[in-house]
Amino acid sequence: MKNLILILLFCLTCVRAWAQIQYPTTRTEPFDTIIYNTKLSDRYAWLSLKKHEAEMLAWAHAQDDFTKNMLDSITGDEILMNVAEQLMAPNPNEIIVTGMQHENIYYYKTMSDNKRWLLKRAGYQDAEEKLLSLPLTIKNRKYQIKKFCFAYNKPLVALMLTENGEANPHLRFFDFNKKEFLLDSIAPVMFNDSRGVSLAWLPNDAGIIYTQAPKGNSTEENYYRGKLKLHLIDGKNIDKDISVFGKDVRGGIDLKDYDIPYVYSFQHSPYIIARVRAGKGENFAFAVHYSKLNGSKTPWIKLDDYACNDGMFTANGNFIYSISAVGEKSEIVKINMETGKEPVPFLTEQSKIFTTIIAAKDVIYLPYTTPGKDGILKLEYGKPTAIDISMPFDGTVGGFKIMGDNDLLFDITSWTKDFEYYNISHAKNTATLLTGATNQTLAANYASKVIYVPSRDGMKIPVSIVYPKNIKLGEQPMPLLIDAYGCFGTSMGPVFLPEVLIWLSQGGIFAQAHIRGGGELGAAWSNGGAYPTKMNSINDVVDVAEYFVKNNYTKPEQQIISGGSCGTLNVGLATIQRPDLFCLGVYEVGIPDLVTNKGGSFGKGQNEFGPLDTEEGFKSRLSISAYHHIVENKKAPAMLMVNGANDYIVPIHNVARYVAKLQNVQQSERPSLYMIDWQSGHQGAGTNPEDMLRRLKFMLWQSGHKDFQLKK
Repeated sequence: MKNLILILLFCLTCVRAWAQIQYPTTRTEPFDTIIYNTKLSDRYAWLSLKKHEAEMLAWAHAQDDFTKNMLDSITGDEILMNVAEQLMAPNPNEIIVTGMQHENIYYYKTMSDNKRWLLKRAGYQDAEEKLLSLPLTIKNRKYQIKKFCFAYNKPLVALMLTENGEANPHLRFFDFNKKEFLLDSIAPVMFNDSRGVSLAWLPNDAGIIYTQAPKGNSTEENYYRGKLKLHLIDGKNIDKDISVFGKDVRGGIDLKDYDIPYVYSFQHSPYIIARVRAGKGENFAFAVHYSKLNGSKTPWIKLDDYACNDGMFTANGNFIYSISAVGEKSEIVKINMETGKEPVPFLTEQSKIFTTIIAAKDVIYLPYTTPGKDGILKLEYGKPTAIDISMPFDGTVGGFKIMGDNDLLFDITSWTKDFEYYNISHAKNTATLLTGATNQTLAANYASKVIYVPSRDGMKIPVSIVYPKNIKLGEQPMPLLIDAYGCFGTSMGPVFLPEVLIWLSQGGIFAQAHIRGGGELGAAWSNGGAYPTKMNSINDVVDVAEYFVKNNYTKPEQQIISGGSCGTLNVGLATIQRPDLFCLGVYEVGIPDLVTNKGGSFGKGQNEFGPLDTEEGFKSRLSISAYHHIVENKKAPAMLMVNGANDYIVPIHNVARYVAKLQNVQQSERPSLYMIDWQSGHQGAGTNPEDMLRRLKFMLWQSGHKDFQLKK
């Protein structure tokens, strides 16, 4: 049967003549619902019902087997593997920094025994001390380390561990001096977002505060109604951990079901901050001196007139310092946490678009972004005049960690240069490469630039383009891959990605569209792609794709659109709005239905997608839910859906319905395939080498590359 299907799919001429693809069978079951007088009929809703979970999983396995059999039958493995081996060749100097304690640096590195070790280095010295090897095995069970949280002074780290992606999230504690795990173990803990649990050490390292959801939550509500709990490091039962903040913990602090609490502490401040990511409306925050933590009686102080956004604040002493948007500009304000009274200016209006803020003992660091290039400002608390630190090359900066009292360790990467670590010296105001941490560069082969594409409503959309140096853009059409995100004010800067570089090596162009909804051009740009104007994000990426075709960068039969997580809204809607512009959509860990399907992301994105309790919010969510707009279109682009089996945000049943409807309602002559990474969650799905090569082969096949076709 497999050979018959492959023969039917094989094209003997330059014009694609597709036979009907015989997917695994999907049964249907009538289901109707009415929301705000709108009737929704869904014959594939059964895939999301708990009582049919075993049947859904069997169907998903069949789809995954079908997909991988087809992708494994595409030629060109050796071509891609040769390029991949060069890009991913072991680099004895490559490190991944996970944390700092004063002058001590903790990082991963592959050692001479071919094992990946967590190592410790004392400051700038080359001597390395082995601490933990991966994969981490405890009592014959293998775990991934999802998150590190280092104590401030004691030789301890809190580790969020998971199994098979995002299953079994729990906390363990490791003593670096004894090189052993403490008896303390906390399970389960809550995924506040895709980065994992929110947790923070007490300033005196006596324990941690972490987030946990009530045990009575349903599976779909697993990450709602969270509470901040205090755990003292004493090896005792976690049932004695006391809630200090959260829903129904203390009278007068009202959290809704979809409000998510986060916790923060800082090396140079005695205050704990509880930030609430509001399901709807502006975020807000409270503060308390850590010595006053007292269960439900903890005297939290509300920080007045302050929308507390993640990563946009820091603390030193009694003050919180925060980035505040003022139209197209930014300023820094500060709030006295003893009183919580309204913010006062600290650094007046700046033209820079700040992305985060980091407090050292005597200085503050302010990373900022522009499309295609980041930078870092430094200012002293008593002298609010910023110094712009010269960067080693144009790229994206991140991974910020204070070294000692006032220096800053950070990483920087670009489209053609892998991550490298640099240290900013407070005394010298210079960035110096961290000893023994060099990585490869491919700058000699490829070029990049930022162009501005006109949108249908007159806006200029910045687009980063990466392409082989030996071509002239627009001289002749070439295969082109557009990636876009455009959600939650997140900036998408240059990043060294092997998959992109392999695509470029086969004659392709890569474009990162900085569409509205992202943070590349500030708060106004971000708000311009959020409810009630979320459709601007989709329209922007369509306008970019149309620009590339009109200006001879590519042809529709060579153009691919990709996106992950919230970015899949662009993929799903763009391929429906303008199917004539694309040959393929790559839909990774996606969100196809925002109105009838609950999950980890259902209530968190109300500010982005629309409120759950209004007709206007429902209509907004319906308009951007690709699942509800699928119609028969035999000439529709191919689609490749990729999911992690243990994805806490987008469970596989949600995307399963989308795949079933594409295959059986849309009935495109091009394939709609579902690839599942059974060992991953929301992050990392489909990034193992085998799945990455499968995805690349499919992209090259669909864009018409002669070396990547189905075998006879």
